[in-house]
Amino acid sequence: MAVKRTKNHKSILKELPKRLHVVAESKYSQSFNRNPMSTAATPRTRKTIAGIPAWVLYSLLTIVFWGAWGAVSKVASAGVDSNTNQVFFTIGLLPLILIVLRSRRLAIGTQRRSGMAWAFFTGILGGMGNIAFFHAFVVGGKASIVVPATALFPVVTVLLAAMFLHERLGKLQMVGLMCALVASYLLSM
Repeated sequence: MAVKRTKNHKSILKELPKRLHVVAESKYSQSFNRNPMSTAATPRTRKTIAGIPAWVLYSLLTIVFWGAWGAVSKVASAGVDSNTNQVFFTIGLLPLILIVLRSRRLAIGTQRRSGMAWAFFTGILGGMGNIAFFHAFVVGGKASIVVPATALFPVVTVLLAAMFLHERLGKLQMVGLMCALVASYLLSM
């Protein structure tokens, strides 16, 4: 029975790239919401992979990749300054950019100019955040403190979403924000 479970586990892992591709294809082939600032749930956000919501799997992948990125960033920052680190970080994105440029989904969208402008602005903000993040290491920050402290960036996202995207915060979310602020204070001690 254990061998059969392992075999199923291996087959699921082999099928995962295909399933991710199918989910991505179906996500982008559907019509886009006309309002680029809207965060309303649409049918395309309800995809599943192996019975798990796709967004959960992508979130878990993000945690794994960003967690590894945080640790590697500390090692890289010991050898170079923050600006050099950002340059090589950007160069490290080039293989991914080449893969994305081959995508058929690249030309899909109803508000492409606006979307590309927002994406460009996102890149600037992300790059500035990366330089500050790398500089925190260069000036002596410990990875065990810098990474969790900077991981509190969703507090800013939540506040901006409430102000500009008109998303409502529930009581539980407000408690979460307060806990995040307390965590920020405790991490800085």
